[in-house]
Order: sequence, then structure tokens, then C-alpha cells
Amino acid sequence: MNTPIAIGFDMGATSTKTGVVKDGVIVARGQIIETRQDGDTSALIDNFVHEINRLKASFPEVSAVGFGVPGIINPVKGLVVNLTNVKGWHEIALREIISARTGLVANLENDAKAMAYAEWKHGAGQRVPNVICVTLGTAVGGALILNGQLYRGATWVAGEIGQMSIDYRGVDFVYGNKGALEAYVGHRQISARAKEIYSNAGQVLSDEDAHLENLAKAAEAGHELAEAVWFDIGTKIGVGLANVIWLVNPDRIVLGGGVSLAGERLFNHIRQTIRTRCEKTFWQFLDIVPATLGNDAGIIGAATLALESDFLPKMSSVSQII
Repeated sequence: MNTPIAIGFDMGATSTKTGVVKDGVIVARGQIIETRQDGDTSALIDNFVHEINRLKASFPEVSAVGFGVPGIINPVKGLVVNLTNVKGWHEIALREIISARTGLVANLENDAKAMAYAEWKHGAGQRVPNVICVTLGTAVGGALILNGQLYRGATWVAGEIGQMSIDYRGVDFVYGNKGALEAYVGHRQISARAKEIYSNAGQVLSDEDAHLENLAKAAEAGHELAEAVWFDIGTKIGVGLANVIWLVNPDRIVLGGGVSLAGERLFNHIRQTIRTRCEKTFWQFLDIVPATLGNDAGIIGAATLALESDFLPKMSSVSQII
């Protein structure tokens, strides 16, 4: 029996990556699509449809298409509720539109959940039933795999680890939860914190040297202030994760995104913080590992869920649409 294949869309705030996925592997990459179209959702959807049909021409066995969406969705209705960083995307019935114009079963999922599902199914989270996945980048996204299932919550938005507070009197943040983890460990926030640490020591850190890659290189070279930055960031991430660990007692934590590329220096500080804030039973057998699928996780997860999601429409209903 042939392995089913699907098209995955990893929709970012500035660009959307696409690919054809078979058994957790991208067998062909689609064209990168500019996401921001001055609020013209119709133009962007036209580009999506064009790319789907182009890929279908080369892979006629494609049976479904999935979207990993950076915002709030309703996966039951296939509805994009709101994309905070992309103008015009409010209450868009993307699943119905895509199915009507391509003849494919379509599925929507939050981008962090798509990444998590890919890592659990095909990457660093394999073989264990309870996994926390966190993306550490410009924003901090999260998702939970509990008892072998993607956990979405009552209104399908569970897992927003980046919005959990690590200081109830902390800085104000976009969604109103003071001291949200994302307000301290996003890309820009880490660079700002690095400049503060250097300034407190009487040194000036340039914008270039405050880039995460250069901060990691400086720490690797033995610069004490750069090491202090990663200690600070690792501690904050560890505090946030400790709260989740107390709540769900996972087998494994998978960390992805650009911040995680700081490597074991960062991971060791995270692990140490968790060990000082959680009882041994919670961390003794807990694995904290880097994601393995990299930038492909969003495409792979979106495509995989297009074949396996709990909310897939029946083919008969797709036929009725077209």
C-alpha cells in the first residue's frame, strides 16, 4: 500500500514555506511565498492555491494539504480566527476555501503545535507519550503532547508556554500577563538584556555583538559577560519550564528555534534551574533535548496533521464543496 503524501505550509509572519511530505520527510520543496500582502488576504490565498496546484501537477498522489498558522485558529471549523502579525487575517474560512479551489482535504493547526507534532512523530520526541515542545525564537511558542495525543484544550489554544508569567510583577506584555516568559527570552529581549549586563559591567556591547550567534561564540571563547547572559537566559527559561513540569510531569522536553542553537551551554543552565526548582521525582528521568527537524518541522507537522488530525473533514464533504 502506498504511503499517503501531503503538502505542508509553514506560514510565518513574513514568509511561508511549503513542501511535499511523505512519511515525515520533505520529498520536494515548494516556492517561498511572501506572507505580507498589505492586508490583501485574497491575493495571498491565490498564491497558496497556485502553489498547491503546481505541486499537485508534479505529485498527483497528494491527498491533503495542511497549514501551520502563527496565530489563533479554530481547527474544528478550519477557521483562522486572528493572526496578530499579519494584517487582514480575521475570521477567514481557510479550510473551506482551499478545499473548494484544490479538491484536497485541508487542515489548519497552530504553527507551534504543528512543529511539536512533527518532532513527536518524526523527530526528537519519538517513542515517549508525554512531550513538551517549545520554540525559542523571536517569539516563544509551545505545545503539549499528553498520553500520545496533541493537547489543544477547551478552545484549542492550549500550550502557550511563552505567555506563562515568571514574575507576576514583571514587565507588561502584549497579551496582558505581566512577566510573560516571552517578554524576557525572545530574540530582541535577549540582545537587550545582553547590552544591559555589559553596561552594568562598564562595557558597551554593539548591536552586532549582541546578536545571539555572536553571544554564543563569545561565551564559547570564555568571555565571562557573555556566559553571564546565557546563565541569565537559561535560568529564566528553566523557571518557565519548571512550572510546566510541576503541572504535566513530562517524559521529555524538546527545545527548538534560534535561541536553542546556543547549545549545551544554554541547556545546562536550563537543566540546573529545573533541578533546583522541582522535586527529584520530576526531573530524574526527564530528557531535555534539542529539536532535530530544524526549520523543516513546521512543514512536516502541517502535512502530517493534514493526514492524521482529529478534525479532518470527510472526503464526501470536500466533494460537496467542489
